Amino acid sequence: MAGVGAVALATLAYSFGQNPTAVVTQGSTEYTVALASLYLAVIVAGIALVAYDLIKFAARRITAIRAQGFARTSPGWLVPYTLSKRKYFSCFIVATSLYAIFYSIVTSMVVYQPTVDFVRAYGASIPSAVLTPCCGAPLYTPVLTVYVTDHLGLLLIPLTSLLLVAISILVGLNVAVSAFAFDNRAKGKGRGVAGALGAVVGLFTGCPTCAGIFFANTLGGSGAASFATLLGYYQPAFILLSLPVLLITPYLTARSLARVYRDGCVPFAPEKSTGAQSSLG
Repeated sequence: MAGVGAVALATLAYSFGQNPTAVVTQGSTEYTVALASLYLAVIVAGIALVAYDLIKFAARRITAIRAQGFARTSPGWLVPYTLSKRKYFSCFIVATSLYAIFYSIVTSMVVYQPTVDFVRAYGASIPSAVLTPCCGAPLYTPVLTVYVTDHLGLLLIPLTSLLLVAISILVGLNVAVSAFAFDNRAKGKGRGVAGALGAVVGLFTGCPTCAGIFFANTLGGSGAASFATLLGYYQPAFILLSLPVLLITPYLTARSLARVYRDGCVPFAPEKSTGAQSSLG
């Protein structure tokens, strides 16, 4: 809560503090750049606080699961239990990383223009970073432009950066829990259609951006270009709408597993030691 609150308050303060009509001077420019840098630092610190708290929560739940010998079939227990298994933790890491790369490219956070020389076109130094502190809607400023090579750069906006972290992690969790549900679909009695449905829903909602690409390709021709442009403009809104779905999916999957484990508990089975731990446990 502290991390989320810090980001929200900093965003409000930075948004109201912007003044596009102010006279630009050397001193004011240095002040706005310093303020923008502080705002970005708060965002990074907020993300770190949230991540730290979630890791501590998961570690506590895994310790409790090992002590009691079972995990309840609810998202708050099932997700930590799943991540305590090396196989599913690996699924989480791979899915999170791949989607983060995919999201970065689709949202133009990673910019590759082989036909454009950034040095000649924009007068950029390689490598370098340019911070544009003003002005725009909340979470759309400041913009950090990083020139990595003559043709490769990064365009970092607070909103897309926050969504990159949140959506990618949720995608990874959905894939890991869905993989666990799929592997356990026939290990108990009373499995119904809900088990498969929970896994399938998790996999489909694991790629919310794909929906826009699918519809754009379906239209074809000039319609595809126009629709893709429209989707690109409203893409953050579409992805934000997918957050509730990604949050609900583990609950649906947990309900499906309750049909497999009728007593409402998943027995904890210690893994064979391989000399290396690759999970939160």
